[in-house]
Amino acid sequence: MFIIESKVYKSTEPFFWTGNGAKQTTGILMIHGFTGSPSEFRRIGYELRDEGYTIQAVRLPGHGTSPEDMLRTGWTDWYGHVLENYDALAAKCKNVVVMGHSMGGLLALKLAVERQVAGVVSLATPIFLTSRKSALAVIMQYFIKYINKKPKTFSTLLDESCAYTKTPIRCVVSLRKLLKHVKSLLPQVEAPIWIGQGGKDGVVHQGSAAFLYERIRSQSKELRYYAKSSHGLLLDQERELVYADIAAFILSLQVAYYGVKERVR
Repeated sequence: MFIIESKVYKSTEPFFWTGNGAKQTTGILMIHGFTGSPSEFRRIGYELRDEGYTIQAVRLPGHGTSPEDMLRTGWTDWYGHVLENYDALAAKCKNVVVMGHSMGGLLALKLAVERQVAGVVSLATPIFLTSRKSALAVIMQYFIKYINKKPKTFSTLLDESCAYTKTPIRCVVSLRKLLKHVKSLLPQVEAPIWIGQGGKDGVVHQGSAAFLYERIRSQSKELRYYAKSSHGLLLDQERELVYADIAAFILSLQVAYYGVKERVR
């Protein structure tokens, strides 16, 4: 008797899926973006799990519940949660690849400096933002708690991110501190890295991806642009190509790792 799995694509719950076969010992830690949720990774998570990898998608403190919860958190809370989940996953898997979208990419890069990760997948990671309005948050936080996002006029797969419809201003200030901190750490990142950027990203400036590529000291690094994709390139129209490119990168890491192991024997 065959049981057909019903896949859930829109849920703010964190998820852990044990892989199978030779790839099971490679864990992939997925870190979502600012005001987002683990739901950003469900589609690519299913694909990579079906290939045999062990998947863990975290839900950062204050995310996936309510903006009021997020208001009580900051970047040290978010990173502390990532660190805790990485250590737990590393205890189960021989290798851990860390994948971060947007702010999650910043957290992934910091993690790569402080832990021995097998590789980094950086998706739309911000170094330069397209708008300078975030700089005003330093002053605005004393006058207003939230700012509403522009409502969408139509529904797309991007809605699956389950992002908040309003942003806590104080958390924007914390995000800017994290960005500045990680920017200074880039020369210390030596793990293999894959960098992806959407050509129609209205949040992160195109120069961010190139800046990461140039500043990071990794001997193995790739940079890919997706001309038709927005900031949420994991859920946009080129998503299948993005998934395939990421899967190829992760597979190359596994081949390199086991190749080294075989030569050592």
